[in-house]
Amino acid sequence: MMKFILWSIDWSAQLAIRSIAGAIILLLLSSTLLTNLASGQVFPKSQAAAPIDSNKTVSTLSLTKHPKAHNVKITSPTKGEKVVVGKNLVISGTSAGNSNSTSINCQVSVIVNGIKPYRPATASGASGSGDYSKWSFILTPNYTVIKAGQNKITAK
Repeated sequence: MMKFILWSIDWSAQLAIRSIAGAIILLLLSSTLLTNLASGQVFPKSQAAAPIDSNKTVSTLSLTKHPKAHNVKITSPTKGEKVVVGKNLVISGTSAGNSNSTSINCQVSVIVNGIKPYRPATASGASGSGDYSKWSFILTPNYTVIKAGQNKITAK
């Protein structure tokens, strides 16, 4: 009878050890699975725009920047800048255009207020007509015009 009691104690000790080990493993796995990682990018705040003649209609621009390998940026007009409504508008910017092996044959296109298709910008970099390190686009009424209120300009 004594032998049976010792076996019971040994068996319950093994069960307790296995239970504790299982709980620790479960805790580690659940904390790993429930942990979420997030990353983000903060864009710089826009600069204040210069005042425009008070008798002209003005509009506020909203620019969309897509951080991609080619680093296309709109430099003019700046975000929040007030511009004249209904007139031609020169949109210009920079890109990594042809400055490294991953951006060879890059081109820049512009879209205003979601009106498709994207329109090609003109390259004006130091290396000539294919160098989009500097680029520009003239917004004319043939494509669309800046409207009163907020407008959105996107370059890619």
